[in-house]
Amino acid sequence: MSRHTHPLRTLRSSFRPNIRSCIKGALQISLLAAALPALAAESISLKPVTVPVYFDLEATLEAVNESTISAQTSGAIKAVYYDVNDQVEQGALLIEIDDTQQQAQLQQANANLAQARAQNEDAQVILQRNTRLFKQGTLSQGEMDSTTAQAKSAAAAVKAAEAALTQAKEQVAYTKVRAPYSGLVKSRQVELGELVNPGQALMTGMSLEKLRAVADAPQRIASQYRDASQISVRIGEQSVAPESVVLYPFADATHHSVRLRANLAAGTKGADDSLLYPGQWTKIRVQTGERSVLLLPRSAVLKRSELTSVYVLDDGQPELRQVRTGNQYDGQVEILSGLSAGDQVVTDALAQLADISKGE
Repeated sequence: MSRHTHPLRTLRSSFRPNIRSCIKGALQISLLAAALPALAAESISLKPVTVPVYFDLEATLEAVNESTISAQTSGAIKAVYYDVNDQVEQGALLIEIDDTQQQAQLQQANANLAQARAQNEDAQVILQRNTRLFKQGTLSQGEMDSTTAQAKSAAAAVKAAEAALTQAKEQVAYTKVRAPYSGLVKSRQVELGELVNPGQALMTGMSLEKLRAVADAPQRIASQYRDASQISVRIGEQSVAPESVVLYPFADATHHSVRLRANLAAGTKGADDSLLYPGQWTKIRVQTGERSVLLLPRSAVLKRSELTSVYVLDDGQPELRQVRTGNQYDGQVEILSGLSAGDQVVTDALAQLADISKGE
């Protein structure tokens, strides 16, 4: 009787290789799953990009409209309506000068004009009458010439009197000193009751509406200036494009630098809508050229203590590599050393670090 293998034993032996294959496959899947976070990490391939090259000039803000008002007539200070740090509107009455003398001159000018007009009317009537007599032949040529000259002189006297009256009215108007524009009183040079004369400083004011940044540019930077598109004004972390730019056509004889003015648009404010004031420090940034750099998002850079690193994918596996960084450009960081063009870099270093920590 021949020996037969039990059917169950045959079935069990046929399953053994399959079970080993399944276990091996499951093991490979689990290892692959453990590596999935690193493989699934988002990355970018480094490529050189062109960025502008800037030179920063230390600058100061100053008011476009800043002036000292001087007296245009003489007299004692009658009233002072504004003081230092006061806000004034355009046309507001700042200082009033006693106008007693000016009013007297105005009245005299009015009287002189009335007298001149009366004399002119009389002279013109005589001229018309003597003209008829001259035509009739009853008046000599000499008398006619004299009458004509007197009539012209009387007409000229009227014009002179009118001019004197205009001047007298201006002198009266000069006794009321008004603000030429809206702004802030910076300083006051006179006191109540003080006697002033034409040309004497009365009050200094400035407008905060329009400001400009002023800097002295070295000659090598000034020579690279072409137009206003190269200029920006740095107010804190904010970059403001100027409304217009003026580069002086000559250099300072002492410092051999060229004055650069960047006029800001009216109402320009700083960060968080903060007000800007004359005298504040700022920077004028001048674009002088372009250069090729490697840039990474800030999120790709990992800073731990004094070390700066990034995760570079090598055959799909993240490796931590130290780098040296430079300037920042709109949320991206310049890589000075440690990486080369074509390197595959993980874009979120903190997320990659967290995945590696979970794997451990």
